[in-house]
Amino acid sequence: MIVAIYDMSSGFIQQIVECHEDAIDLQCDERQNYVEVEKGFDDAAHFVDLEDGQIKPKQSRGAQVSTEGLTAVITGLEPGTLLSMDGHQIATTGDSAQLEVDVPGTYEIHLVGPAWRLDETLQVTIDG
Repeated sequence: MIVAIYDMSSGFIQQIVECHEDAIDLQCDERQNYVEVEKGFDDAAHFVDLEDGQIKPKQSRGAQVSTEGLTAVITGLEPGTLLSMDGHQIATTGDSAQLEVDVPGTYEIHLVGPAWRLDETLQVTIDG
């Protein structure tokens, strides 16, 4: 049996496990549950909808990036989105975030979460 083990508070699929049906409960801790999936299931593109317990495809977020001086402004985010750039990480508390740099250049901004959103990488040129 192949199952997707997910976080019961977010719906984020944490791992895919193949084991005997009798051993599946041993794979989960008290914050996790599971749902059966097919071989080759793409967990990076799916999440578990906590309202109905069904696996659904993640959606793109449509985030936009603009620059002001040495600052990148990212809009179209949900609270709790994790942004990382050049080894620095922040979690958003609203629908936008600002990232400042010391040196002009081209940067990659990685966006992760929430569970129903695809992880994305945005490239932005900040020319000061």
